[in-house]
Amino acid sequence: MIEHGGVVSLTQAYTRICGINQDSRFLQFSSLSFDSSVWEMTVPLSCGGSLYLLTDSIRLDRDKVWEYMAMHSITHAAPTPSFLQDGKDFPTHVDSLMLVLGGEPLGPTLLKNLIAQGYTVYNDLGPTETTIGATSWKCPQNFTGDVVPVGRPLANKKVYILDSHQQPLPLGAIGELYIGGVGVARGYLNQPELTAKAFLPDPFFGDKDARMYKTGDLARYLPDGNIVFLGRNDHQVKIRGFRIELGEIEARLEDHPLVRSAAVITRGSGSDKQLVAYVVAKHDDRLVHTLRSHLTSCLPDYMVPAAFVRLDDLPMTTNGKLDRHRLPQPDSDAMAHQPYEPPHGTIESALATLWMELLNIDRVGRNDNFFMLGGHSLLAVRMISKIQSLMGFKITLGILFMAPTIADLVPHLLTAGNNQEDAFGVLLPIRPHGARLPLFCVHHVFGISWGYIGLSKHLHPDQPIYGLQARGLADGEWCATTFDDIALDYIEQIRRIQPHGPYCLLGYSFGGKMVHTMAAHLERQGERVALLAVMDNGPVELSHAPAEERSDGLNMDGDIQLFANRIGDALPESARPYLERFKQVTRQLSQLYGHHAYPQCNSDMVLFRATVQTNPLHKLVSTDAWMPHVMGRIEAFDINCAHLDMDQPAPLTEIGRVLAQKLNEIHTRETKEL
Repeated sequence: MIEHGGVVSLTQAYTRICGINQDSRFLQFSSLSFDSSVWEMTVPLSCGGSLYLLTDSIRLDRDKVWEYMAMHSITHAAPTPSFLQDGKDFPTHVDSLMLVLGGEPLGPTLLKNLIAQGYTVYNDLGPTETTIGATSWKCPQNFTGDVVPVGRPLANKKVYILDSHQQPLPLGAIGELYIGGVGVARGYLNQPELTAKAFLPDPFFGDKDARMYKTGDLARYLPDGNIVFLGRNDHQVKIRGFRIELGEIEARLEDHPLVRSAAVITRGSGSDKQLVAYVVAKHDDRLVHTLRSHLTSCLPDYMVPAAFVRLDDLPMTTNGKLDRHRLPQPDSDAMAHQPYEPPHGTIESALATLWMELLNIDRVGRNDNFFMLGGHSLLAVRMISKIQSLMGFKITLGILFMAPTIADLVPHLLTAGNNQEDAFGVLLPIRPHGARLPLFCVHHVFGISWGYIGLSKHLHPDQPIYGLQARGLADGEWCATTFDDIALDYIEQIRRIQPHGPYCLLGYSFGGKMVHTMAAHLERQGERVALLAVMDNGPVELSHAPAEERSDGLNMDGDIQLFANRIGDALPESARPYLERFKQVTRQLSQLYGHHAYPQCNSDMVLFRATVQTNPLHKLVSTDAWMPHVMGRIEAFDINCAHLDMDQPAPLTEIGRVLAQKLNEIHTRETKEL
């Protein structure tokens, strides 16, 4: 139930934003059954402009729409992003054309193509319940970003980003979007219960009768105050425990030059639920492999679709929006198969049969990649367990990551010594080969470095990576009596791989303090540290915290059990006895951590900071706190995650991009010096 006052306010706002006058020629793009048609009519007609009405036969044919716009010298139009596809095929440039886009997320590729052709573009957001429009953002002509804002509130509108308790969130934090001010509907006709859930008292407006609309949209503020739309709460998908915003995958697909437009949906249910991508692109025999490789380079594994379907056009509704119900089922060609080569011998045939069963596909060749066929970490754990129970071979997750094809995996099965001890050794060879300076990664307070395995996909293929893990996990023996003992032990370990510097060090939480201490020791030994990277650790005063909560803000009982549950779910049954050692080692590490002061080192530091605070003791790390202990430059990067989640796939994607750049710069510099 929309009031006329909301339409008047919206009309006046858009008249000012779009610069409408009696010379304006506005295209009525939306059908009259769609709410956007209201402002498309009222804005030009309220100030003497001309309104051009499209017939359905023209509206559903993109070429006819472009011809119509050119013929009538249209100055303003509001099509949907889906209708524009990649924005490259405007046949005739229309002078001074202004595009007001909304109704769907606007991708950066489409936006860049539009502004490159000289169009003025606005990106808007607003549900019907708040009278069509709520926010607006004008794209600058020099836009080069990967995030497209929806802007700031229109005149007379109020916009809030709130947490689950309806409290305001700070810049950068993700919350739900609420809209207040003029234009909020009275409610839904004859639906009092639904109205009560969606239209709530507005405690921020200063009027006891004011109400705000609970949109169900996720959003966050940029540092400049503009708002970024992050998808629907109820349209987000959850696959294998990960919450995924489909629009982010679509945006990355549309970044690829072969793709004009894209849509991503889920198919299946439960553990069989998979992501399927639909792309408008020219036929190419290597398209599936090309797009999968592209996404693998910029997204975590759990966000890479299992299938890619090429279409000539995406199906549309009569309102110009994507019709997801008409997207076809993928066939076998949509999977990322290699040219088929049958399995060789009994072991390869048995593995192929096992993969077909786990992945629910009809054929597996010896060169097919487990993860490119739709495999993921949980299926990998099930496969490892079945290989052991059915075939008698023991392998680790790390082996599967290094050898994801049947042809590559079989030699590892036949190699003696591949057992669970390898996964808990002090030196974990995540990627032991490569000509560049190795990256040595030190564990968090939980003692293991498995989380760094996911980092390898974001770094150069020639980049060696080693994890350092706490003693006592593999054999139960513990010999360190001080924090410095561990630091010197780890230096001895890395010197076995790289006798002399410059060294590249990365540490997470507890490991951040450890690599800083190692850097100080290495400098005293006459060595140079080329990279000192710290993931969410900083010198903080915890002397007044309870003893069990003094390790880097760790709540010992709660967080240890939380992490034990996390890794316990991923462990084959044969490795479950390590859980008790893990808990004991964690407590010993936390005690040594709390009694060690930060030394001083001369290196530069790259600092990754978790911005989502879930524990009162986990504060945003301050660069000022590090300054007395780091004589070099400190460069901070904020990662949108909680402290305990920094080694999860999505945060590691952001961290990996930065590390890849830094390591490439180091490699270039070291090569020149040689």
